[in-house]
Amino acid sequence: MSARRCAHGLRARWRLARQATRRYREVFGRRPRLLLALNHSERLHRVKVLRRDPRHALLADKVEAKAWIASRVGEEYVIPTLYAGRRLPRRRRRRTWPRPLFVKAAHGSGKAWNVRVPAEGPARWGRVERKVHTWLTTSYGGKGGEWHYGAMPRRVLVEPHIGDPERLPDDYQLWVFHGRVHFVQWHTDRGTPSFGVRYVDRDWTEAFRSTKFRLHERMPPKPQSWDTMVWIAETLGRDFPFVRVDLYEVDGHPYVGELTFTPTAGFHRFEPPETDRMLGRLWRKPRVPRHPATPRPEVARAEARVGSARG
Repeated sequence: MSARRCAHGLRARWRLARQATRRYREVFGRRPRLLLALNHSERLHRVKVLRRDPRHALLADKVEAKAWIASRVGEEYVIPTLYAGRRLPRRRRRRTWPRPLFVKAAHGSGKAWNVRVPAEGPARWGRVERKVHTWLTTSYGGKGGEWHYGAMPRRVLVEPHIGDPERLPDDYQLWVFHGRVHFVQWHTDRGTPSFGVRYVDRDWTEAFRSTKFRLHERMPPKPQSWDTMVWIAETLGRDFPFVRVDLYEVDGHPYVGELTFTPTAGFHRFEPPETDRMLGRLWRKPRVPRHPATPRPEVARAEARVGSARG
């Protein structure tokens, strides 16, 4: 790498860090402690600015992550891909995918970076193409300092709508610290006025609340595949200090949506305020494993049957 290119990269990195730090101060009223990070938000900021993990650019990419997830937990937990490429194929010849479906930006995240094509009525491809053009000419995550999204190739991903075609499936976002699921962020009634969020712990009791999302009136139902979800999330997150594994459940079967290493770019406040420090403590790697690894549910059930038969 030439000295000029290296200097340009350092300047770009410094600009992102300064911009993200300014925004952090606007949200939290103080500068982040990067060298002695204590809170969850500060640790996320340090990951973006000082401790960049090259794996994040690969595994937060919705296209590239699929093969890695399949190799770790099995292809049956990966949402099928109808199409992936650097542009949408021509309308008449190749857009024959079963509807309803989602067109997404593989290098972005959030509702502004995907569009649903309904099962009935016109597909409105003109609207979809305008959105895709915006995605392919935009780098996601720059304002928040999420450099890894800018390092991804800009691609389009087409996936089927899984589950009930009349509604979006609930989103179970499992927070994994050093290979251990501690909390679940539940999104329900997505795309409707009654959309809301709840945070629960492993015992399925309320853990804390968000100042960003509307609190849903009811507590989340525990998914049928909860044990499998925990096994998937802990298997995928065992090599990282923190990752959020987003899952859906359809007819009792879980699917991995995406992996998120810097949720809301770290600009998220919780109630009570001490939640940020509590989450920050979970980033510390325990000297010895505090909990046994969650076994694959089928294996655990088989071992239990063998044990009961011997007894």
